[in-house]
Amino acid sequence: MVVYFSIYCFLGFIMESIYISLLKRKWIASGLLKGPFIPLYGFGATILICIFSFLHCNIFFTCLIGGLAMTALEYFTSLYIEKVFHCECWNYSHHHFQIHGRICLFYTIMWSILSGFLIFTIHPFIIQLHMMNDFMTILSLIYLSFLLKAFINKIQFTKRNGLDIH
Repeated sequence: MVVYFSIYCFLGFIMESIYISLLKRKWIASGLLKGPFIPLYGFGATILICIFSFLHCNIFFTCLIGGLAMTALEYFTSLYIEKVFHCECWNYSHHHFQIHGRICLFYTIMWSILSGFLIFTIHPFIIQLHMMNDFMTILSLIYLSFLLKAFINKIQFTKRNGLDIH
């Protein structure tokens, strides 16, 4: 799971950076941490992989359950970031059907689509690459050590200077 967590942290960073950059019309390296990782995507993908390794559903229920699980993760992640870092990384209050600006229907639908895509396309492709070996595990642990260092630096920087997201 460490390898999968690392892969999906990185792929989430790439996907979100491209999405935000297209919206802003300039390159923006997205994420709360400095570096090519967004742990929300790593945790989310790992949770979905665990859920659907036991629960085998058709694509409709996979998207529904995955969308709800990811929306719950997004809500509690937003709450955690606000309490620990005293900042707001996203605010959906301008979207219709939102709750406290943390989650909204539009992104729940996006999470649902991404969940189905992950379970039926992306993860089977990653498994097919046979990346579960000692080299990838060591590489993942190195990657995670940089992620941990970035997280610790963010906490120390926040306590000293306040938070600068980008």
